Amino acid sequence: MEAITPGLTYTDLNFLGLQRVIATAVIQSPGGVALVDPGPSTCLKTLRGALDAHGISVGDLRWLLLTHVHLDHAGATGSLVKENPEITVHVHERGARHMIDPSRLLASATRLYGDDMNRLWGDFLPVPEANVRSLAGGERIDAADRQFEVAYIPGHASHHVGYFDRSSGVAFVGDTAGIRT
Repeated sequence: MEAITPGLTYTDLNFLGLQRVIATAVIQSPGGVALVDPGPSTCLKTLRGALDAHGISVGDLRWLLLTHVHLDHAGATGSLVKENPEITVHVHERGARHMIDPSRLLASATRLYGDDMNRLWGDFLPVPEANVRSLAGGERIDAADRQFEVAYIPGHASHHVGYFDRSSGVAFVGDTAGIRT
């Protein structure tokens, strides 16, 4: 994991063995750990290894902040919640239904990726409705001893939100600001 600021790091998930394609932000505090966009379930082994190397287990996770529900950003969410039912998942209200029942999302993605679905993304498990917190934009949420301002930022996806941590000056914007490698 590489540090951005104290308590805020990111880890490269080495998607398909490639570096600098998909990363997850890790926000660590005495109150628990938050992840921003945990990535696809095909990267769970890498994610667990990076967390373990820093003394963090899936049991320490309390919040998942999803910028949007695309498979490369949110695919591991249901698997993580299945392993730790204490996790709260924050997601835009238009994406929440796809986290609870991913059947339409998966049918659409399967039309696009076909036989490569499992190789690329792995399982996309549903998240119990009780674990999902729907967002519209304009909220302030507390996670990992920080307060995040939520902004509705459609474009890449109609259900895209960003999270701004004023204490660090870092904004988590998913795929709306472009890609930096």
